[in-house]
Amino acid sequence: MSKEFFGWRARIGIVYPASGLADMEYYSLCPPGVSVHITRTAMSDEEGSVTLETMQAISEGDDFSRHAADLATIKPHVIIWMCTSGSFSRGPEWDSNLREILSKNGRCPATTTSTALIEAIKALGAKKVALAMPYEPRLGEKLIQYVENSGIEVVNHEGLGLTTDWEIGRLDPSSLYDLIRRVDVPEADAIFLSDTGIVLSPIAEALERDLGKPVFSANMASMWHALQLAGVKEKMPNVGSLFRLK
Repeated sequence: MSKEFFGWRARIGIVYPASGLADMEYYSLCPPGVSVHITRTAMSDEEGSVTLETMQAISEGDDFSRHAADLATIKPHVIIWMCTSGSFSRGPEWDSNLREILSKNGRCPATTTSTALIEAIKALGAKKVALAMPYEPRLGEKLIQYVENSGIEVVNHEGLGLTTDWEIGRLDPSSLYDLIRRVDVPEADAIFLSDTGIVLSPIAEALERDLGKPVFSANMASMWHALQLAGVKEKMPNVGSLFRLK
């Protein structure tokens, strides 16, 4: 991203949980001329818990209107609610409500990570997916339901049972690589790694070469969809097949 100018091509506003650790990846997934502007939500507890109860509480919050209105001051081209479990945990209808709240108050198009996930799967032409997740089983089941509600078959899934963003955000490349290889099955057209606290893009190309299919994460899907909504269609090298689509 050019250091000389702010977002002359597009400005992406991000609403991100306070306990998220992956801010740096959002900047790296932007082509020149696109800037990223992040505001953070409060967490429901000081541990940054990622459980069904805490993520439903976060997604229910009334602060989305205020966060979007704050971001509106930088005249964004798109706003993202950058949280997978905070957008799928209450189901598709509430996820749609969140997009409407963000769009109305941000005065621009809006998306969420869960919406971006479905759009990415469709863009890749995938009908069957495998889901790699850091979550506890109850939260993982909500993601499976969300994906299958969109008409996409989940052919395999695995969760790590982690319940805090601190644990999730500190997963190393070796752990992520092993998780994704374990969840892969021949019938899966693509593999999705959930949670916006995880950085995957630096190793996505290696995984795709080894597995012979698209591999993408919550952050990758979110930024790809945001760029699409902002009208930035540039292909990007070395970050996986999703960013090479037309």
